[in-house]
Amino acid sequence: MLRRRHYRRASPGSIFSFVILVFILLLLVEGLLAIQRKIAPAILDAAVMECDGIATKAINRVILDKVVPTVSYKDLIHIEKDESGKIVMAQVNTAEINRIMALTTAATGEAVTDISEREIKIPLGAVSGLYYLASYGPKIPVKMKPMGRVNTVVFDKFEDAGINQTRHKIYLQVITEVQVIIPLIEKSVEVFTMMPLADAIYIGEVPETLINLSFPRLDEVDG
Repeated sequence: MLRRRHYRRASPGSIFSFVILVFILLLLVEGLLAIQRKIAPAILDAAVMECDGIATKAINRVILDKVVPTVSYKDLIHIEKDESGKIVMAQVNTAEINRIMALTTAATGEAVTDISEREIKIPLGAVSGLYYLASYGPKIPVKMKPMGRVNTVVFDKFEDAGINQTRHKIYLQVITEVQVIIPLIEKSVEVFTMMPLADAIYIGEVPETLINLSFPRLDEVDG
């Protein structure tokens, strides 16, 4: 004899409870997404500042260690004087400038590659903007990836150095690009640094040939 199966209908109360539970879960998810949308940019900004500082220090250190010790003013600027000691000609040593830029570009690339392998973590409290909370909270992992672009430029500047004296300073400028990566977000950032390479002081009037020195452009550098 066949028996009839009886199915129990869900009570209105249980359906209502299920709907409320789903509604609460949706609100929770939406709340978490809203928090992420607001906090994530702040975390990324903090990560960018941290990585920029780390990369700048690394680049400055490698320039001081590997480039600056190999540079002297007399090797960069060739000066010719007449019998009275007056400068009659000044010329940039293009080969030496090219060497410096090529050395700097290679050293900078190596430095950024080295620090990209370092583990960087930022406390969540750093995004609060409050000094006393900056070191607190869970650590957020940050990855820094070199983008492979390094622009190196050598340029000069004249400054007053006292009565009837002029200082000629030669600078090295480096711009490189790194990618800052935090969970679910990444951003490309330019790292800029500038450092004096060499200088000299001239007494008396600076000749026009010295003021209008022509340094090689970046696209003229080999390697």
